[in-house]
Amino acid sequence: MIRHRALQMVLIIYHAEELKRDILSGVAVQRRWRTTESPPPDGEDEPVKDSKKLKRAFAYLIEDGVLTPGEKKHMIALIDRRNGIAHHLDEVTADLSTDRFVRETLPFFPDRKSHDYETLDQLRAARRLLSDRMIAKHYMGEIGLRSLFFDATERALNADLKALDRRIRKLVRKRRDDIAALNGELSLDGTGLTGYDDPRWPDNRYDRGRLTPKGVETCYQLFDAGKSAMAVAHIMELTLASARRRERMWQAVGGPNRSKRVLADIPKARIRYRPED
Repeated sequence: MIRHRALQMVLIIYHAEELKRDILSGVAVQRRWRTTESPPPDGEDEPVKDSKKLKRAFAYLIEDGVLTPGEKKHMIALIDRRNGIAHHLDEVTADLSTDRFVRETLPFFPDRKSHDYETLDQLRAARRLLSDRMIAKHYMGEIGLRSLFFDATERALNADLKALDRRIRKLVRKRRDDIAALNGELSLDGTGLTGYDDPRWPDNRYDRGRLTPKGVETCYQLFDAGKSAMAVAHIMELTLASARRRERMWQAVGGPNRSKRVLADIPKARIRYRPED
């Protein structure tokens, strides 16, 4: 996922910059061509900042009927996403972190910059739309080598994205199958572990969460029933590491061939509850 997003972000930055250049250069060439017929309005030929240039270029395109106000707003949002990647890379990739603390902290930053997987396709569509509209309005254009310089890189990145996309989809399908299989394992039907023998019955744990002798036997009987460590972790509310450790202990005492104990015959453990101040 991280590699897939990184490749997308490279292409987003490129196409956002190209969209911006397409707008500025297209309007600049058209203005130069039209100034041969009439002088520019006062202040139009004065040097301005890039932000003002883009604002004026959009205003020009709307006035000339090339874009609608809604399309302008959408293109500005697409260009801003490029800025979000360039200036807030940590925020855009934070949701992919494997650190538990980071994942639990993210809800406290609702306004952080996030990644939109549709941005790349939207940028390409916006560039095609702008090109078609400018051609329809008989806009003059400049011939450059920028797209040619980046062509080989873009083809390689697109090929990697497609390969990663196929791999991710395959993993998602496998994960869904695993979840469906796990949901089937969570049923206690046929195990006899109900009522006082329920895996979540309070007598199965000490106050600090450690399993009592009855809890250990209950855990083993779940393995006897063919439950996986993941299913046992969910059923008995254990961590996966603890469930796997119990599975190894179950195998060490004989696994399915071990001597089973009757849960009702196991003496009740004395559980001392410690008050929390």
